[in-house]
Amino acid sequence: MHCFYINKCALIAAAWMSGFISAAMCGDVPASTPAIINLPPATSVTSTGYLFTVNKHHLYTYVLKQTTSFMSAGDELNYITTLTWKFALTPTVVSENQAQLAITIVRVQATHDGPGSRRQVDSGLPIEQDGHEDPLLGHLIAFAGAELIVTLNPNTGNVSSVTGGDAVVTRINKMVPGAFPGDPPPLDGAAKAAFSNEALTRMWQQLLSLPTNEPVVVPLGPPLQGALERRWQESNWIDALPMGTDRLQASILPDPTPVAVTVNQVAGSGSRSITDGVPGPGNGKLSFELVFQALTQPVIQRHSVLWELTPLPLR
Repeated sequence: MHCFYINKCALIAAAWMSGFISAAMCGDVPASTPAIINLPPATSVTSTGYLFTVNKHHLYTYVLKQTTSFMSAGDELNYITTLTWKFALTPTVVSENQAQLAITIVRVQATHDGPGSRRQVDSGLPIEQDGHEDPLLGHLIAFAGAELIVTLNPNTGNVSSVTGGDAVVTRINKMVPGAFPGDPPPLDGAAKAAFSNEALTRMWQQLLSLPTNEPVVVPLGPPLQGALERRWQESNWIDALPMGTDRLQASILPDPTPVAVTVNQVAGSGSRSITDGVPGPGNGKLSFELVFQALTQPVIQRHSVLWELTPLPLR
């Protein structure tokens, strides 16, 4: 279960993380399966870029909520997973074409609800109550107090790098070490896929990128193979598969028994805003369907992932 959840986070948080998909997919309404939408290129852009001020503090919450429906042999199971980060954002370096943002994760909360399962972690509770030993969600506590550095172009919002994710992976491996001396940590591969510097760079790109007049390619991280095409209309966007593509491929579970998955009906949408020169409220949605065989039995999963970024007042 632990590996299943963190691999699911990799699919969303590291793949789209619309950003997102960290962490994690970790990131609702009943799952929906909209048709592929192709829009004409956006004709206007309202944003003029970010205007960060060095050492000015900002506070946000980021909520990622996923609904997953499993259908097989006439049965249907529905699960809802929610991840909430409360984080502080402080610009430390600002120039015409580059800014560095220091991100500190102040609090991590997560829940997982479904038939026979009610799980919860909260880094704001005492250690004996925070849920860090939960086999499904406990690893997320590793983000509490994590410090990330996001480097971006303030004119476009394009994120060139994020550092600090690898340190989170190290913390997860310490929380869940190998069963015997010399054994690799069981979550190492999945944690790197979901929370490495590269995966978090994709996530923050989704959170901070600004509108453009041209279509944008949105590469999907592992286990998905392919990319979406984003088209902006002022401060709103729609993500869809490129023209001529109606599905993607993926492989879940590691070797030696990987499972091939067909990904259908992929579509996303969202909006972005700037308030007083810094990231304002934003939101996004991604929906898709997975079709595969489990022990020779057909299985369909429908996923709906919603995220929301909300500025908070400083006290």
